[in-house]
Amino acid sequence: MNCTIVLQIFVAGNHEMSFVGEAIDRIRARLKHAIYLQDQSVVVEGLHIYGSPWSGKRRSAARAFATPFPELGKYWVLIPNETDLLITHSPPHRVLDDRGTMGCPLLRELVIKQIRSDHYLLFLLYR
Repeated sequence: MNCTIVLQIFVAGNHEMSFVGEAIDRIRARLKHAIYLQDQSVVVEGLHIYGSPWSGKRRSAARAFATPFPELGKYWVLIPNETDLLITHSPPHRVLDDRGTMGCPLLRELVIKQIRSDHYLLFLLYR
């Protein structure tokens, strides 16, 4: 199958330790061929895309963009209502979240009640 990549959007996660405390402009300079979103939106061909790197703190050495679950709400309220495509590192509770152990209940509530986006992309890529 041949596929032409038209657009790359990157949202960090708990393993991007080098991004913590780094100026977003410097991160973007390192990701020359991708749009980096950190609690921000971009509009591409009329599609409102929002990306957020945050996840609930777990027992893991990988703690970039990790915060206690009750504090995640302060990031989720930043998601605009007009979001068409939502990209997060953390899943909503009970949505592809390892039997309900990884997802955020606050994000689930927001996605169901407020965002009503037609598309949601949760992308965790580990190699």
